[in-house]
Amino acid sequence: MTELEERILKLIPVGADNPRAGRYIAKLLGIDIRTLRENVYRLIVKHGVPIVAKRGLVSGYYIPANDTERLEGIRELKAQHNSEAKRLDTLISASLTDWKEYLKDDEFIKP
Repeated sequence: MTELEERILKLIPVGADNPRAGRYIAKLLGIDIRTLRENVYRLIVKHGVPIVAKRGLVSGYYIPANDTERLEGIRELKAQHNSEAKRLDTLISASLTDWKEYLKDDEFIKP
C-alpha cells in the first residue's frame, strides 16, 4: 500500500453515521478529487478495503461497521451503476447528427 493510500484510509471513518466527504479528504491531503477517487478505487479493488459512500445531504466515504451498512453502501453504488449503464446505452445508440437540431444558430456547427 502506498503512503497516500494509507493516509486516505486513516481519514475514512468506520460506520455510516459520520461519513467523510471526499472533497474534505482531498483538501486535507492537498490532492485533487480525481486523485482521491483513483486511490479509493485502488484501496477497494487492489487491497480489498470495503469503502462505500453515502450520497445526499450527509454524504461521504465510510467503511461499513456491519452488513446493514454494507448493503446500504452497495445499494447506493448499484443506483449509480444503473444510471451510468443508462448513459452508456444512450451513447451507444445516439445519432451523431440529430443533436444539431437543438441548436438554433447553425453558424457554430462545424463539419
